[in-house]
Amino acid sequence: MLNESYFEEKDGVIVMASGRSLLTGLFVGGIIGGAAVLLTAPSSGKQLREKMKTNYDSFEETIKRLKSDGLALKDQLIKVAKESTDVIKDVGGELQTSIKKWQEEIKPHQQDLQKEIADIEEKIRQLEKTLQN
Repeated sequence: MLNESYFEEKDGVIVMASGRSLLTGLFVGGIIGGAAVLLTAPSSGKQLREKMKTNYDSFEETIKRLKSDGLALKDQLIKVAKESTDVIKDVGGELQTSIKKWQEEIKPHQQDLQKEIADIEEKIRQLEKTLQN
């Protein structure tokens, strides 16, 4: 019998609990489906055993393929994660270099702007003084 801890209810919908593998779901579904088909089909004992063996072999093949595909996917994800880390490091370094270069390029303009702002402020003070007199 299924353990109720495999399922949880979210917003009125029963879903598989987080952390449970797809393989567990496939296994349970395969067993239940295979048993239902075999037990409801009219056949002799020998035919039933042959069908069960064929279905078991097919199921075992599917499990092996899923395991192989899962391992290949895991390896691919690890490879992509490593490559992404390298790319992010490179981009981060290039970005820092670009920012430093940009800061150096705007420094003279920034100083000129600050001087002009100071001159404008001084002229405003002089104008206010003149208007007060």
